[in-house]
Amino acid sequence: MATSGVTTWTLNRDQVIKGALRKLGVLPSGGSPTANQTSDANEALNSLLKAYEADGMPLWKVLSTTFTTVSGTNTYNIGPGQTIATTGMPLKLLQAFYTVSGGTNTPINVYTRYDFNQLPQATTITGTPVNIYYQPLRTSGVIKVWPTPNNSTTTITVHYQSPYEDMVNSTDDFDFPSYWMQALIYGLAWTLASEYGLPLQDRKMIGDEAQYWHQLALSFGSEEGSLFFQPRLDE
Repeated sequence: MATSGVTTWTLNRDQVIKGALRKLGVLPSGGSPTANQTSDANEALNSLLKAYEADGMPLWKVLSTTFTTVSGTNTYNIGPGQTIATTGMPLKLLQAFYTVSGGTNTPINVYTRYDFNQLPQATTITGTPVNIYYQPLRTSGVIKVWPTPNNSTTTITVHYQSPYEDMVNSTDDFDFPSYWMQALIYGLAWTLASEYGLPLQDRKMIGDEAQYWHQLALSFGSEEGSLFFQPRLDE
C-alpha cells in the first residue's frame, strides 16, 4: 500500500482545547465546549505557553536580526516598534558578531550585566564594538555595546530567543512543531484539572503524562553537536 506522502499534520487552537477537555472527561467524543469553557481554556493555554518560554531556546524560535551602528551611540532599543524592530521582544541574547563593510564576521562577546558594568565606561573609549549586553524589559529590550561605535558602517547581527506567538483565534495554528501537540494537550489538561475538580490521584496521573510528553518534545528541540576532550600535555 502507498503511504500518504503528507507530513504537515498539526492541530489548531480549538482542537488542542477539545483534546485537553476530553482528557479531563469534560467532553464526550465529538463534543464541543461552551463559549465560556473555550474562553477559560484559551486563557490557561496562553498562560501555559508563556511558562514554556522558560524552557530555554528551542531551535525553531532562535531568530536573528541585523542593525548598523550609529557613531557615538552605544545603546539601542529592540522589540516591536523599536529602533531595532522585531516581531516579539527578544527573551535572551544568544550570540552576536559584527561585520565591517566589505569584511568578514567577527564574534562579539555576550556579557552579563555584572561583567559589562566592569568595563571602563568613559565616553572617550570608541572603536568597533567587541562586547555586548542585553537587558530584557516588559515589552521591549535594550542592547548596549562596548566600546562606543566610532562609525556608522559596522553591521551587528544578533541571534536571540524569540517568544511564542499568542493564541487568539479559534483556528490559529501553534507556533510549535507538530511533535509538541501531545505536550500541549496534556499540559493544558493538567493546567485545567483543578478547575474541573478532578481528584488528586487523577490530577497526578495527568500531570505525569504531561511531564512525559513535555520532556519528550524538549529532548528533540535542542541543537546537536560534537563535544571533544583531550588531555593537557603541559602537566
